[in-house]
Amino acid sequence: MLLLALLLAQALPAPMPVPMPVDDEPSALACTFEAALGGARCLYEAASAPGTPRANSQAAADAGLLACLAAAGRDAGLRQECETAVAEASLGARCALPARLADDRGLLTVEARGCVEAVREAVARTSRAAALSGDCCKCLGESRCTVSASQCRRELADLSPGAALRSCMARSCAAACAFSAPSVPTAAPVSKPAPDPTDKI
Repeated sequence: MLLLALLLAQALPAPMPVPMPVDDEPSALACTFEAALGGARCLYEAASAPGTPRANSQAAADAGLLACLAAAGRDAGLRQECETAVAEASLGARCALPARLADDRGLLTVEARGCVEAVREAVARTSRAAALSGDCCKCLGESRCTVSASQCRRELADLSPGAALRSCMARSCAAACAFSAPSVPTAAPVSKPAPDPTDKI
């Protein structure tokens, strides 16, 4: 009887292991638009799934507008330019994707990387303009420079002032624009060759 019980026990399939509970809680480093646009080091760990380009563009634009407020400060002109740049980025090919960029909790998927970079570039230009152009462009406007305030901000944000802006800065606002204008190298003096002692006078 004991032998029969042992044979039956060996013939029966092994019991199925108890499934472990799935931990779908986000980690502390999970990316959101706010964190990613703010420059935080985070992980794009939300699950990929189908989405709509319109919803993705809207989510990117909403996050970008908040970032513009912080980047532009109290400068309404800079904020408007930032919002325009963010709108263009959010409607572009890197954001208007058919795969979702964020889940229902606002956590970003890996597909959101390119969109974050596009919106971040737009906001970064505003940050540079705010840091470099405030006093300089205001001074140039008061000195009747032919370069408009918006063009002044754009050129300084790109770190590439054109000839007209350089001329205005050198003529009227050298002190206010000292930290905004890249230094212009001065030409080295041309030295005359030493006279050859064998030359006849």
